[in-house]
This record gives sequence, structure tokens and C-alpha cells, in this order.
Amino acid sequence: MKKVKIIFSLMAFIAMISAVDAQQKYALIIGGDYKPGEEIPDNHKWNNGLNMDPDKGYDEFWNDSYLMWKLLYNHKYRYSNDNIKVLFADGVDYTFPLQDIHYNSFLANGFNITDAAATKTNVMDALDDMILNINEEDYLFVWIMSNGGNTVPSENEWSYVYLWGYDPGDPDAGRLYDYELKDKLVISRPTKRLL
Repeated sequence: MKKVKIIFSLMAFIAMISAVDAQQKYALIIGGDYKPGEEIPDNHKWNNGLNMDPDKGYDEFWNDSYLMWKLLYNHKYRYSNDNIKVLFADGVDYTFPLQDIHYNSFLANGFNITDAAATKTNVMDALDDMILNINEEDYLFVWIMSNGGNTVPSENEWSYVYLWGYDPGDPDAGRLYDYELKDKLVISRPTKRLL
């Protein structure tokens, strides 16, 4: 009987250690400026600037961001809401009169899902924070819905997305470039030596 207790105790200890070090799922959802002004050229806007409601902007920015959060949080993937960071436009869940309740997180879930504005500083800080807190075994999902372009369209040199508060006078402060995202996400790992 004593052996059985010791074996069960060891199994419980191993299960507890495994659970502590189990793979975690993290997500960063970024929704850009849903109502871009003239500072962003039409050919860089979602849908080339067509069909944007003059009062509301592009509903797709919120609808798609919300649905991505809902898919990860409420569906079979079961991300913890603590592990999902939502940066959306000005930092406020998007609502308007007669909005479909399906896309209204406050009414649907009892809380807001947006954590902060989708500024470049917030995006970079969120990436830094996630990278510091995740392990090699963890899974990081990054989803972006925004207007975008590239620096040399004919050569497709550097692509970027516009973030909240873009100012043509300081373009780099309001754009997230592909190489910046790559630099944050590509973490060099020590290589194993095979003998």
C-alpha cells in the first residue's frame, strides 16, 4: 500500500510539473485606423477608399478584429483572455447606433476586449512584453487588419501597415514595417551541435 501511495504521489508531482511548464497560447490582435483621413492615400486604404461610410468608416476593421478575438477566446482554441492582447484604433471598442449586437463586445460578453490604442509604441511594447513572457514551447499568433502600402511599390521593397495616429510629417512613427515585425518575432535560438 505504501508503494502505491508513493507511486501516485510521484505521478501527481510529475503531472503538476508538466502542467506548470505546459505550452501556452498567446495572441496579439491589431486593428488599425478604421476611419482614415486624407493623410493616407486612397490606394493605401482598405478597399482603395471605396465604400467607406462617411460617419462610421470601415466596419470591417472592428467586425474582423472582434471575430478573431471571439474565435480564439470563445471557440475550441480556448486562449485565455489574459493571453490575448487587443490593440484597436483609438483604444476603445467600436460601437455605433444600431450596431449588430454580435459585434458589440460589451453587450455580448460583459466587458470590453480592447486593451489599448493601435499606436506604434503600443504595438512594439506589446510585442516586447509577449516575447519576454513566452517560452520556446509557447505559441504566438499575430493578426493585423489595417490599411497599408510599401515604400517602393514597383520593387515591393518594404511593406507596412498604418497604425492609429499616423502623421505624414513623421511617417515612420505611425507605420509598422515588415522588417520591424520580423525583428521582433525572429528570436535567435542556440543551435544544437551534432557530434
